Amino acid sequence: MRTNDLEFEGRTYTCRVVESADGEDLLIGSTELLDALQPGSFEDANEGFANKEAEALYDEVFYFTEPENLLLPDEELIEVLKESNPDWFE
Repeated sequence: MRTNDLEFEGRTYTCRVVESADGEDLLIGSTELLDALQPGSFEDANEGFANKEAEALYDEVFYFTEPENLLLPDEELIEVLKESNPDWFE
């Protein structure tokens, strides 16, 4: 299980790193991180991002999932990710 910590507004969010079918490392974040990065409405001029740093961090994350999914073994996490992203993991 590989992880990568992202810092945002003084808080550390532990993300998972999984490998795609093409061998690319993909960063998987929690929905808690997503809520911190986009606390506003998508109708806001900045698309709901907290600030420019939040927008840049958002672009680094491949997918956001429930925090409990980040605790799963790699194989089980990939099965969860496959449901929404089958082309990346087959």
